[in-house]
Amino acid sequence: MNTISKSQYLKGLQCPKALWLYRNRKDLAPEISEGRQFIFDTGHEVGVLAQQYFGEGLEITEPYYKIDQAVRSTNQAVKQGKGLIFEATACADSGAYSRIDIFKKVDGTDTWDLIEVKSSTGIKDYHIDDMALQRHAFAGAGYRIGKSILMHVNNGYVRSGKLDLQALFTLEDCTGIVEDRLAEVGSKVEELIKVINSRIEPEIEIGGRCTKPFECDYIPYCWDHVPDYSVYDVFNGSKLEDLLEKNILNIPEVPEDLDLTDRQSIEISAFKENRIHRDITAIKAFLERLKYPLYYLDYETISPAVPLFDNSSPYETIPFQFSLHVQSKKGGDLKHIEFLHTGTDDPRPGFLEALVEACRKRGSVVVYNKPFESGVNNKLALNFPAYASRLEMINDRMVDLLVPFSARQLYHPAMEGSASLKSVLPAFVPDLTYEGLAISNGEIASIAYNRSIRGLVPEEEKDQIFEDLREYCKLDTLAEVRLVEVLYNNS
Repeated sequence: MNTISKSQYLKGLQCPKALWLYRNRKDLAPEISEGRQFIFDTGHEVGVLAQQYFGEGLEITEPYYKIDQAVRSTNQAVKQGKGLIFEATACADSGAYSRIDIFKKVDGTDTWDLIEVKSSTGIKDYHIDDMALQRHAFAGAGYRIGKSILMHVNNGYVRSGKLDLQALFTLEDCTGIVEDRLAEVGSKVEELIKVINSRIEPEIEIGGRCTKPFECDYIPYCWDHVPDYSVYDVFNGSKLEDLLEKNILNIPEVPEDLDLTDRQSIEISAFKENRIHRDITAIKAFLERLKYPLYYLDYETISPAVPLFDNSSPYETIPFQFSLHVQSKKGGDLKHIEFLHTGTDDPRPGFLEALVEACRKRGSVVVYNKPFESGVNNKLALNFPAYASRLEMINDRMVDLLVPFSARQLYHPAMEGSASLKSVLPAFVPDLTYEGLAISNGEIASIAYNRSIRGLVPEEEKDQIFEDLREYCKLDTLAEVRLVEVLYNNS
């Protein structure tokens, strides 16, 4: 029998071509990135806690690819009278099969509730498709199904002492909306199985479906003909559609008479003419806001799904490190101050004490993307009110170095439409690079720290990880210093 799993069904709904490639072009399968693996690990962690929420049950342990064995084990558990089964598996005659995180029998009946566990903090539309396929599979396998329930993390929970699983999770009855979508599942399963069995790769236009609701694994394959910097990076909506209809992908081919916004005009002209755009008046106005001494500041944070510390909530941003370069006058020497919490306890008290001491009371605090650092400070002020006034003072002194680049006051064609630090720095300061660093971006920094403090890496590796974190964060603030120099040189 031809089969299709829940994850494959969701992939096919997003793009039938992606499903075909997944099943028929194993050579294109991507490596699992650290970020994706961390998401998988987080889901597993939340899933284990969800099982503990319900208490003692029987878990079906066969690997996911051993469908027949998992189905037999589930059937056997049901026949043995088990009323709470974890990872129960069912397969419908249509070929759709699925596991359910929690398979719970309704007391005194032959009806089963399907409880799907997600590490998100609410219901997303694709969750309903997910649950509809599950209901189709279990009902199609002969089970009498009652409710379809989504169990997700409650971001309103604040930890105090031991983890309270009853408060950590929220259960939402989605039966009605799942049943509304159930009617179309059978026909879609049939269509997607035909796609899988086809010898011909489907022809699907690239576009928004490639990134929503998930970034597709096959973008490098399907977008191979698209330049690194193309009309997709500049336009959207009807303008993009019009250009694509004319087979225009390359920026140099954009018609001169096309109606452009100021931002689009700057980007396209800079790229076509290979020149830097400068709005000297705007750059000077930005620089006039800088009051010495300057405090170049950057944070590193974690956002664990399951709160690790008292007085924190799921996915709350917890700062554990900062780097600070202090400069007393324009072109003056730099003093570097850093903080990195290396213990397993809450890093915020030590972070706060070091931060307010290092930032003093006067001079601009320069950050790259102010909403991030100021947002972290605002949350810290709520949770640690003794520091609220000093954090507010730091926020009041913040100047966002992102602004002159995002507003295209200074724009280099090598930025290719992006104002991220990782795009701006190599464009203007090519000698300062993240290449070769063991930790080269904030996501990797967060994952490395999370694993270190939770004992998920060998003890002998921790010191090196902490040193790598220091090197990375220090480079972020040194990059801010150099970019301010760039602004002065272009004003």
